[in-house]
Amino acid sequence: MVTIQERAKRQKILLIGFFIILAITFSILYFGYFRKGKVEISPVVPKKEIKIDLTPLQNPILKELQPIEEIEPVKPEDIGRENPFSPIK
Repeated sequence: MVTIQERAKRQKILLIGFFIILAITFSILYFGYFRKGKVEISPVVPKKEIKIDLTPLQNPILKELQPIEEIEPVKPEDIGRENPFSPIK
């Protein structure tokens, strides 16, 4: 059975932990969200030109490739058992 003193000690520890978490939360909000004037972020992002190198696609081996023939669909008779979890007879 938990005594009143043990319960009071536990509540005191939980209350201190709650206030520590509350202080950390407020400090993160204050320094990370509400104080925007200290950090200057440049609104202009330099634009970079994107260049794609297509020379590997000019390989003569790639030009010799042929498209794959169309794959035939599987017939329902060849699929398997009706219930795959039933025991094998």
